[in-house]
Amino acid sequence: MPNLSSTNYLIKRIATISAFFVLGFLLLKYREDFYKLQELSFLQLFSFSLLVLLGITLSGSKLNLITNYFNIYLKKSEWFALSSMTMILNSVFFKSGSLATSTYLKKKHDFPYASFVGSFVGDQLIILFIASLIGSISSIFLIYFEKVPLLVVFIIFSAITAFLFILLSGKITLPKKEGGIWEQLSIGTKSFNTLLQNGKLLRALCLHNFFLIIIVALRLFTACSILNQELSIIHCFLFVAAMTIIRVIPIAHSDIGIREITIGFLSESIGRGLKAGVLIASIDRVLEILLTGLCAGIFRKSLVTPKN
Repeated sequence: MPNLSSTNYLIKRIATISAFFVLGFLLLKYREDFYKLQELSFLQLFSFSLLVLLGITLSGSKLNLITNYFNIYLKKSEWFALSSMTMILNSVFFKSGSLATSTYLKKKHDFPYASFVGSFVGDQLIILFIASLIGSISSIFLIYFEKVPLLVVFIIFSAITAFLFILLSGKITLPKKEGGIWEQLSIGTKSFNTLLQNGKLLRALCLHNFFLIIIVALRLFTACSILNQELSIIHCFLFVAAMTIIRVIPIAHSDIGIREITIGFLSESIGRGLKAGVLIASIDRVLEILLTGLCAGIFRKSLVTPKN
């Protein structure tokens, strides 16, 4: 009988190679459209850069809120650097940035891995709930006003929204056992429940995640402007909802290719063409990586110098 982990690894590897191959083929096919980047205006570059900086700041502020609850107080430059590092690494390899951040917090601030994982999962469920709710609203808006055949998409987003609402409104409990993995699971579950039961922290994280989704939607809208693609902000909200959900599903070793292809098919389904979605998602990723990489490089010293 084949080993389950080996089978999963093989499936992910096939999915990763396939996504890279398909994306590479599409980018080669649409390569001439990238020449429009030569016409990038200062206002467009400034707008995109500002949105990326706001996204990094909001993500870092979320991390600071969570660590503060556990009596760990990060410097502003420290949480900004961690946020930049997390974003750029997660854009390249599945959750590698989150793993690097948890390792840093454990080594420098003695923040338990299990507590980080529990808090991280709670935060991810919150942003998934908000994204799926926005996806439901966006898809029903397009169905009603633009007569776009998105009923299946609406049902999927609505089902995810309902499931997450039930999950977030409850409390996870585990049997009381000592030692080993049960102790770590207990720590993680406690941290997870903290986010759901602490009203002030929950509201703050919901607000942060809501604005993060708006920022990414505006980024995509700016990418549309750069590439002269006629897409509305509602389309961009639909794309962001899909991106957010795809990002947390470990289909492949990275969401590179998966994200672009998914947005491409969504763009095709709303009548804007596969090319528009693929190009917009690709430009957004490239500029995001470049700008977050620059920020991570500037603030990297905050992660290696002694804390005051």
